[in-house]
Amino acid sequence: MKALKGILSEISFFTIIPSVKADIEVIAQYSFLSPLIIGLIASVVDFSFYYIFFHFLGRIGGILLIPVIEIFRGFNHLDGLLDIGDGLMVRDPQRRILAIKDVQVGSGGIGMALVYLSLMIVSLETMPSPSIYSFLNLIGAEISARGIGILVLSLYRPAEWSSIGKTFSSYLRRKYPYVILQVIPFILFYPLIAFFILTFLFILIARYIGGSTGDLAGAAITLSFPIMLLMERYCYLISLVH
Repeated sequence: MKALKGILSEISFFTIIPSVKADIEVIAQYSFLSPLIIGLIASVVDFSFYYIFFHFLGRIGGILLIPVIEIFRGFNHLDGLLDIGDGLMVRDPQRRILAIKDVQVGSGGIGMALVYLSLMIVSLETMPSPSIYSFLNLIGAEISARGIGILVLSLYRPAEWSSIGKTFSSYLRRKYPYVILQVIPFILFYPLIAFFILTFLFILIARYIGGSTGDLAGAAITLSFPIMLLMERYCYLISLVH
């Protein structure tokens, strides 16, 4: 029963879907399964709305997926991206921490938001029409992006000032093989390379800000999603050429 409660609690923690509520320790204990669980649910939601939008508005309707995706996530991951963006613009370590914790959005956060929106628009505009392939694209991007966020918490020490980072890291420290195994079946060769490059990049960011945090995991998920979607599309174009 504890395992089932822990797995179901991932849904209510990472999305706006009401489910079983649990203590943060229980959520953290089973969070290594969240890339697969939440990724599959999110991709079904994404594809359902994409199908509807495409039917009525054509290819441009895919852009409307941006608010759907963010509402589904409860804007929590996007908030993490904005916070990390502010932190990256500050050189002094102590002021950097304050910038990340500050509820106000600075120039770094606005810049990160623009980068994210640009990547999302490009990735969604180039999506193929609703089909099994576009559905698999979304599955691969959702699972791999969430895998990157969880891997950062698993592979790099938590920041001393991040309570969520400490809690999740303590349970994820030796779970990285399980996270990687969840991702591999759902992405192709080039996206797999991008997956490891992005993981390494966010680990470098973790080092810069003083450790892994919940905000960093959210930033990794948010920014990695459109990049992984583009990489999936790139593989599709290569397959057409050959």
